[in-house]
Amino acid sequence: MSVRRRVLIGTVAGVGVLGGSIGLYAAPSPEHAATEVQVEDTAGILYEPDLREGIAEVRFYEPTTVAVFTHRGGPEARWDDYALNDAVLAHARENRPDWLSDNQQKWADDLYIFAVDPEGRLVGTYFGENRKVDEDAQLDIQEAAKDELRRGQWTDGAVTGVEAAAARMNRPFSRSPFGIALLGVGSATALGVSGAYVGVGVWRTRRSRAARAEGDRAMANVVGDYEVTEIHARLIPEESRYGGAMLERYREYTEKFRELTELGNQARSVPERDYDRSETVKLMERYRDAATALDQLDDVIADTAALLNKDHNWEEAWQRQVAELRDDLAGTDDLLSSGLPKEMRGLPEGQQLRTFASQAVVDLDRIRGDLETGAVTPEDALDRLRGIGDQLSGHMDALAGAVAVASSKKQKEQQLVREAMRRRRALGRRRSTTIISTTDPGWTWYSIDSFRAGYEAGRTEVQRSRSSSSSSGSTSGFSSSGGSFSGAGSSSRF
Repeated sequence: MSVRRRVLIGTVAGVGVLGGSIGLYAAPSPEHAATEVQVEDTAGILYEPDLREGIAEVRFYEPTTVAVFTHRGGPEARWDDYALNDAVLAHARENRPDWLSDNQQKWADDLYIFAVDPEGRLVGTYFGENRKVDEDAQLDIQEAAKDELRRGQWTDGAVTGVEAAAARMNRPFSRSPFGIALLGVGSATALGVSGAYVGVGVWRTRRSRAARAEGDRAMANVVGDYEVTEIHARLIPEESRYGGAMLERYREYTEKFRELTELGNQARSVPERDYDRSETVKLMERYRDAATALDQLDDVIADTAALLNKDHNWEEAWQRQVAELRDDLAGTDDLLSSGLPKEMRGLPEGQQLRTFASQAVVDLDRIRGDLETGAVTPEDALDRLRGIGDQLSGHMDALAGAVAVASSKKQKEQQLVREAMRRRRALGRRRSTTIISTTDPGWTWYSIDSFRAGYEAGRTEVQRSRSSSSSSGSTSGFSSSGGSFSGAGSSSRF
């Protein structure tokens, strides 16, 4: 069925349902843009243009000034539940007196403050007296932003926190959850079904078109290179360790070329009106993946012929074999100097990794020189390259274990970090197609990107564990430093 027809059917059904509900949903909708947006990014984590653009699209029931405040609370904020509340109040008293009421005891009218502490993993919401909501609603607003904040999407999380507050502040009863429920579960269900019906069709059509286009591009490359690839395969010495294995892959290449031709014919025979079918999406994505795999394989067959025969292109072929490993070796210094907390940067395992990486870069240059002079064969050069990748993995594994231990004094939290890093390493397979990865598809090394992603995932799991073990509610009020301040607001951990 075409997307146009889906839209027509979905629209007719939706209009019929809406016609019976509009009269009941008579309360005024939010129509006010933020009166002013104030950004106090003391933590340096926001991208202000996107933040302002996102908030500009939010509508409030009453004119509201929006303030977004970020603050790095340091280690103390990880255990002090009042840390963010106190930081917001202190910042207001010192730098933003306009956030306070005339008597300095409450937040100013018409004001909403969204605050984040990325180090204490705290999110807070604070309200002028004529904008305040109850504590359950405050927690709901904070919860709405937490998924994005946990992923480090600070700007998106702030926009979500403003949207969630705008939907609750000064909301009329008929737009409250109970009031909306009175309009009828049946109406909501019918609208949801019609909207999903249209949305799924559009989404599937886009996926089908994109996969078909990528598959066509890769297929054109494969067809154009087919005869040249056959010539390259004939030049590969079968007695070579890597050559023999690559020729096995070439035999697979010729078989899969025939399969790809048939798959391409199937993809091209599907009319566009059927692009919204799940079967079409699966077909197009199979076609794309198969064509992309062959496009990469014919390139690595050419590199194998060039390197093993030391023809005029061997230097470029060798460069493609070492490029990603060299990048990872070069990236270890940045990982050890800024990718880890200060207290972990002096770990012995880190120093050993730094020393190894420096020497390994020298070794790669030496291998390249030995290849040029003939002091080493291409097969032995590839073996040495593989050995460097294996040694890098060994050092990265050792550092991962040390980081897990240093991350917490609690064995349970250490295990959370260790398991997260192990999972990310397993998922972080290299995507480049090289001679080694083609002849031995299971081989890879522990990459810098996998290490970083695993450590961040581990830290998030530890914070989530700590949050769930403590009270799941929000912390309202202020510590003794707040004096008699009684403004509405609270914070919670994410």
